[in-house]
Amino acid sequence: MTNCFQKFLHKVKGMNVVIFAHKCGMEPAELSVALQDPNVATILLSELKKDMRALVFQWNDAGFNDVPNTPNCRNGIPGQTKAAFIANLMANDAVNWDDTVFTFSNGKAIGRWVNQIPAWARHQVGVPDICHSVIRITKIDADPVDIENFDDILRR
Repeated sequence: MTNCFQKFLHKVKGMNVVIFAHKCGMEPAELSVALQDPNVATILLSELKKDMRALVFQWNDAGFNDVPNTPNCRNGIPGQTKAAFIANLMANDAVNWDDTVFTFSNGKAIGRWVNQIPAWARHQVGVPDICHSVIRITKIDADPVDIENFDDILRR
């Protein structure tokens, strides 16, 4: 029975991608790779019911592994890790969902976080970025959802 339930749950989560795309006025194939993940779509649909704003990160592990002798540390410096970046988000009132989706109570909270992103996490010439993409999700009125490419926050 467990296998049957898992198949059903997988189909439901897959449908959540379709539902989320519809709320954004898009087709599922038009969504970014990160938003086509059924788990991400499920989390976003749940959180948007609460009028939460969200950031969705598509991580680039190469950005944390640019110095072979010091794996998982950006620039080879201990403490410049994905875990440290996530801790920074959470210290600024973000709620962590599977290290990919981070929800905030309002847009001001996102703005406060953006204004103090650690310098080491920002774009550096010759070093891979820590994310392939960052997407900001905001619910507008009853149903429409606004998707915004938010990559520039790491390029300032």
